[in-house]
Amino acid sequence: MADPTTLDAWLIAWLLLPFLAAFSSALLPRLARSLALVCVLTTLAWGVWASLPGRQVLFELIGSLGVQLQLDGVAAPFLLLNALVVLAVLVDSWRQPPPGPFLLLLMVLLGGLNSSFLATDLVSLYVALEVVGITAFLLILQSREPRQLWIALRYLLVGNGVMTLFLIGSGLLYLYTGSFRLQSLQELPPGSTTLAVGLALVMLGLLTKAGVFLSGLWLPQTHAEAPAQVSALLSGVVVAGGICPLLRLALLLPAQQPVFTWVGLASVLLGLVYALGDGDLKRLLAWSTLSQMGFALLNPAAGGLFVLGHGVAKGALFLAAGKVPSRDLSLWGQQPLAPALGLTVLVGALSIAGAPPLLGYYSKATLETLPLTGIPGLPVHLLGWLLPLLMVGTAAVYARICWLPLGAGWQVPAPGGLLLALVLVLVGLLAPLLPGGSPFPSTAALGKGLGVLAAGAAVEALRRGLRRPVTALGFRHRLRLPNLESLIDLLGALAVVGAGLQLLLLRLQPVSTDLLLVEALCLA
Repeated sequence: MADPTTLDAWLIAWLLLPFLAAFSSALLPRLARSLALVCVLTTLAWGVWASLPGRQVLFELIGSLGVQLQLDGVAAPFLLLNALVVLAVLVDSWRQPPPGPFLLLLMVLLGGLNSSFLATDLVSLYVALEVVGITAFLLILQSREPRQLWIALRYLLVGNGVMTLFLIGSGLLYLYTGSFRLQSLQELPPGSTTLAVGLALVMLGLLTKAGVFLSGLWLPQTHAEAPAQVSALLSGVVVAGGICPLLRLALLLPAQQPVFTWVGLASVLLGLVYALGDGDLKRLLAWSTLSQMGFALLNPAAGGLFVLGHGVAKGALFLAAGKVPSRDLSLWGQQPLAPALGLTVLVGALSIAGAPPLLGYYSKATLETLPLTGIPGLPVHLLGWLLPLLMVGTAAVYARICWLPLGAGWQVPAPGGLLLALVLVLVGLLAPLLPGGSPFPSTAALGKGLGVLAAGAAVEALRRGLRRPVTALGFRHRLRLPNLESLIDLLGALAVVGAGLQLLLLRLQPVSTDLLLVEALCLA
């Protein structure tokens, strides 16, 4: 085992490397691709290292008010995801890099996400997520089209707004704990309204960054307008910047797990309903991201593996979505795809749907270990039935994009997507051989997985069968889902989620009259 001081030095050097490489690429543009590749490979190496049992680095700077970074098993799958998705985007743009400082921004995004995965104090987390948000804003603006300008500005306004609330919540939490460390939240006194407000504001910022429930309504329009490579980054790994600290919070505060469960279930249902009703490929994938991030919150102990499986598959699908003849699902399947592109779409869709033995199957299997007790207001037997139905809904969503004819020729129009598809297959096949890996699915597990896929395909066939007669009767306008994506809707949704979080937290921690008096004196 290496000396802790040496590990700290290597850790800091690695975190600074993408930013130094981005600065160097601005001076020497010809080195940009090579520097980006080095940054990706070093991130992949640290992710593999942290995945091994017993590997952990805790770095502290300037006492309890300073920076705290923790490289551990929670961060490991997110680092692997970051490296794989950025590598795929880099490979996809190797021959024809997008205009502007794309590679420079890609390295800054990689570094900001690495920091957000390791940060375990609220101030460092705020800084890292702000870097990620500003970089994502600049990446959306690649083509400088008027529509992209507004969507990017909207993304920036919403992101910066919620992070201001996050900072206010951090200050309220510091008022009681005297520290910005996440671990200090374990020592919070029960029954405090101010603490409930502070925690609600922090969670609101993270839920918005993660694209969960109503806080994630920025996803569909942003993905529809952003270039395919940027959409792959946003849905594959940028949302993970908010999910990782949420999972850390859920593990540190087991008494608050019902809040994460209810928000997660609501996000799953909302995403599934809109994904089943949307006719645009990229918007469907974006709604699915909102749904899948809800799944990740249901089991925080295994949420990292779930996000890894989802992010790799979603990155492949968005990269492929930029190469398909049409994003209109009503025309989907009419024009043959190149076999390599069709294989990418098929593997990505089946993995998120939970087809064995792909990586997505093992991540979905983590939900089966979900504790079915301790969720107020939800009977145990109801939750036991609800999870399989939600999985069938996911399979139905991805059955919509699996009806595709293949053409001739093996040209690879999206090599980055194909690379991620191969990762899904190889990791799924090799999972039983990896340290601490899941066993190969039994006959019963295989049957259950195939049953979910068959049920999802049946739901999609039923939807297709009912669509024509309903449309012919003129009821289409009555069945259209309400639009929830205007700026005023986004702002209203944030207010609703923030108030709801506070009410849920207060319900779980009854208010103490004496503590309310102390709070009033402190705030005065």
